[in-house]
Amino acid sequence: MDKKLLRTLKKLYHYSNGVYDRERQVTLYQVDTLTAAEQELLQVHNWNVNDIVQIEHDVIIDKLIALQHNESLSWRTITDAFIAGVGGSYPRGISTLASYHMMIHTTPHIYEQADKFLMCKICGFSHNDNGWENISWIRYAIHLGNYYGGTSRGAYVDLYEIVHLLEKTPITPTADDITIFNQLLISLNEATDDESPGKYEKRLTSNKLIKGTPGIRRGILQSLALVGVLPNQKLSLSPNHWTNVEDLHLAGLQLNNTSGRSDMEMPWAGWRGELGVDWNHAKQLFGYAIQDKS
Repeated sequence: MDKKLLRTLKKLYHYSNGVYDRERQVTLYQVDTLTAAEQELLQVHNWNVNDIVQIEHDVIIDKLIALQHNESLSWRTITDAFIAGVGGSYPRGISTLASYHMMIHTTPHIYEQADKFLMCKICGFSHNDNGWENISWIRYAIHLGNYYGGTSRGAYVDLYEIVHLLEKTPITPTADDITIFNQLLISLNEATDDESPGKYEKRLTSNKLIKGTPGIRRGILQSLALVGVLPNQKLSLSPNHWTNVEDLHLAGLQLNNTSGRSDMEMPWAGWRGELGVDWNHAKQLFGYAIQDKS
């Protein structure tokens, strides 16, 4: 994203610039607090400041299924964007891997309440997601590198924008992106047998390989775990099949690093150093970019 635009969006979507719409129960952001030049920049980039959409489970599922026929989307376009996200040249690509995995495996279904969670057992659509949503703010958060691919709502917002972006220009990882991505996989594969996700995250932070916040690094690792590149102790995950979100959460209840105040979630929470990297899945998705798995 254009750096000037990103600075403008940070100012626009600052919490102090929001006004709560009680009728729709959504926050709207004020354009008149921006300078004339900043407002013009939004217009040049066709940025919709407050894109208010009514979110419903069945509508989201229908939209995800419709995207399955979009020719702009493929594993290659998505993995290119993800590698660019890992490397830092295109943080917006980080969320796309999990979003695409969800989209291609979405099948028609009604909202089925999970037994222990207030969400659809299949796609993770929360009962709180139903209603009006300012999806412009979600788009902004995704551009920062935040992970939204874990639920049908997030996948929908993510992929509908990436389709439009891909129509304008391809997303191609740089040589540095590819190098950093390979270094990430190697560092995971070289973990000691007893290394936990938390310990690995601290190591990843200290070696300064991945730019950005701890949340960005967590999103990258969670994405790789969801498609089975990073195995977990409880479930066999793969790019080739879907595992219901309820099953992920139930498996997470069996782990001691997801309890209490921890924000660690399955499937990344279920990884251990002894599991390393599933190179079969890694080569299936990223083989064209993998330089060395030793």
